[in-house]
Amino acid sequence: MSTIVRRTQRKSNPQPAATAPTVGAPLPLRFMLLLGALVVAATVFGLLTEDAYRSVPDLTRSTWRAQDVVTLGSVPLLLWSSVRARSGSLAAHVVSVGVLTWLTYCYAHQALGVPFNAMFLVYVAIVGLAGFGTIDGLVRVDVVAVAPAFTRAPYRAGFWFLTIASVAIAGLWLSDIVPALSGGLPANIHLAELPNPTWVLDLAWIIPWALTAAWMLRRLHPAGPIIAGVMLVMLGILSVAMLTVTPVARLDGLGDNPEIRPQLIAFTVIFTILGAIEALLLATTQRRLSAIPDQWMRPGWWP
Repeated sequence: MSTIVRRTQRKSNPQPAATAPTVGAPLPLRFMLLLGALVVAATVFGLLTEDAYRSVPDLTRSTWRAQDVVTLGSVPLLLWSSVRARSGSLAAHVVSVGVLTWLTYCYAHQALGVPFNAMFLVYVAIVGLAGFGTIDGLVRVDVVAVAPAFTRAPYRAGFWFLTIASVAIAGLWLSDIVPALSGGLPANIHLAELPNPTWVLDLAWIIPWALTAAWMLRRLHPAGPIIAGVMLVMLGILSVAMLTVTPVARLDGLGDNPEIRPQLIAFTVIFTILGAIEALLLATTQRRLSAIPDQWMRPGWWP
């Protein structure tokens, strides 16, 4: 009898319920607030401190100051898009990850290319936080769930733009690098004869990312619109930054320099065209979006 009772009790004992998956959520807002505060500190230092960018060519200094202006303006965009993403906006999430990608790219340049200054550890912290945020933001999106919303996205136009722009930029940098490999130095060498950080970041990271996004769009891969959208946001901010170089250089007294003026004209023409295409592709995609499912974000790490 006791054996029967024990068996009955054993069968009636409820098994532990399976743990429900954690509902997905973007990074905590305090993460973005901390990142934003660091970016504000770094950009204000660069804009107001006389020797922040010492020992560099005049146009390089103006370029970094122009990036500071645009990056400072990207902080409200980052915070706004992060809040909107937490309320369920996929478009805002893509924008926030695009801004994080820009911050990673921009401050990797600063950490590697700017002569050592009081903001060095801030630069490193921004690269770490923004880089982690970029990865986190990308892996959170359930690309299979959102794929039907992008059926009318401009896949072909995005493919051609990202492919042509990537190949052109790679060709430009390689035309400097390859002839110097047998001896001598490239024309666009950086400080103290170190390689230009732009070559490293573009050839190792940005160009492969853009080409991968183009390939995904070509193959109608469900991740294609998300990967390409983030890249287009990042490239759009870069275009605005490069367009800002001209007014900043003029304020710095470089507008009448006969050696620098052609470069400023080239910046204005090239990045006006690139920025317009990037904005058009993003606006067209947003306009053609179908209904986004409520559960577009994958279960994440943050409770």
